[in-house]
Amino acid sequence: MKGHHHLPLFAGCFSSNPKNNENSRLVLVGLPDDSQSSYRRGCSRAPERIRNTYNGICYNATTESGIDLTGAVADLGDLQPKNRWELTAQFYRNFAEKLFSAGKIPFFVGGDHAVTVPVVEALSVLKEPVHIIQIDAHPDLYPEFEGNRYSHACMAARLLDMDHVASITQFGIRTLNLIQSKQVERYQDRIHLYCASELTTDLPSTPHIPKSAPVYLTVDLDGFDPAFAPGISHPVPGGLTSRQVLDLIQNIRCKLVGMDVVEVNPDLDVNDQTAILAARVLHEGMGLAANSLSNS
Repeated sequence: MKGHHHLPLFAGCFSSNPKNNENSRLVLVGLPDDSQSSYRRGCSRAPERIRNTYNGICYNATTESGIDLTGAVADLGDLQPKNRWELTAQFYRNFAEKLFSAGKIPFFVGGDHAVTVPVVEALSVLKEPVHIIQIDAHPDLYPEFEGNRYSHACMAARLLDMDHVASITQFGIRTLNLIQSKQVERYQDRIHLYCASELTTDLPSTPHIPKSAPVYLTVDLDGFDPAFAPGISHPVPGGLTSRQVLDLIQNIRCKLVGMDVVEVNPDLDVNDQTAILAARVLHEGMGLAANSLSNS
């Protein structure tokens, strides 16, 4: 890994003692695969960039809500893709299953949005219904896209194939078309979709998700307005603000069992603005998880 090795990576949240990694409940894992991207490639380089840009020069390990995460997160490195997506997906699923079975709360860094599918598949080891909260410009509900059922444009459709996924709540959508609208109708008892045009203030609460239910949060950076996240492959004007999403994360009343950030494209970023935002979103998610662990 390249970068400022003499600086605390990820604002000092990473454990510097490998012996502590086994005991840490919070772990970060890079999933640097963008083979299922339908347009521009480049998201595979995001994990390294996100680790390195959110460093000890500008940031510290305490979240906005006052949770000090100094040395609390084990960085497990990147899981390098195999030569076919099917093999990569199985690799990612097996790794995630081990983490969930061990009681870890993993934070994954993509990669394109297809990497979320094997991770959520792995949540079946919890043996209970799981609720998904998705920040995104796109509903990702195509049954298939350009002949590919595993395209990142089909992510949510693949999650709805899974019996253990009880609901998907989508915030920031602004590319809904006829094909995907039919999917919303088909799964209307499991999809709660909020278009960006409806979300001019705080993001709505989620009363349909029981407070004790497992929740997995997936954040596609194109859910933000491109003014906040220029380094994305599919910019769509009129998105969410960073404040809206951070407030949502800080105010979730649920059992967060895992989280990912995806679709950061370092090749298109401006002054690492998008990579830093992705890291900040992860940081606040880690704070939410740490707080819930301390109160359990």
